[in-house]
Amino acid sequence: MNIQDSQEKQLLITLENIKRLTPRQQQSNDSVPHGEFVTMFVIHAAMKKQEADEQERGGPCPGLMVSRLSELLQVSRPTASQMVSTLEEKGYIERVMSETDRRVIYICLTAKGQAVFGSIMDRYSDVLAEIIDKVGREEIDQLISTCGRLMEAVNEVRPRVMGNASVD
Repeated sequence: MNIQDSQEKQLLITLENIKRLTPRQQQSNDSVPHGEFVTMFVIHAAMKKQEADEQERGGPCPGLMVSRLSELLQVSRPTASQMVSTLEEKGYIERVMSETDRRVIYICLTAKGQAVFGSIMDRYSDVLAEIIDKVGREEIDQLISTCGRLMEAVNEVRPRVMGNASVD
């Protein structure tokens, strides 16, 4: 990349600025560092989706497999497993064995994990709602759409340019 190319330079700066939008420093009243919060967010979102799917089919919500979590977080399985272990030690998630295949283990938020996650999300929601009001819903929708298209392009280009390098 020729760093003199204004659009490439601006894209790089913009991506770094977007990365900084989510607070990463642990607040003194937060018991969950940013990486753990993101992990809980992904587990929570997957559980909510499964809950809706299962209600249609009339079955229980088993949780999320670590392999799927690693895909969603775009990290290696060992990294996802380490995060799961840390959250399990804190009592925020639990491992549940599949009723049909004892080799399959699902992870889900515990009641304590849901309460902690909900508390943090409440704070994020207040800030995000204010940002949406200031920027405008239409522009936020455009940003979300553009970021989705950008991720598709990155996922297409990255393997070709970077090989099979891990995303960690």
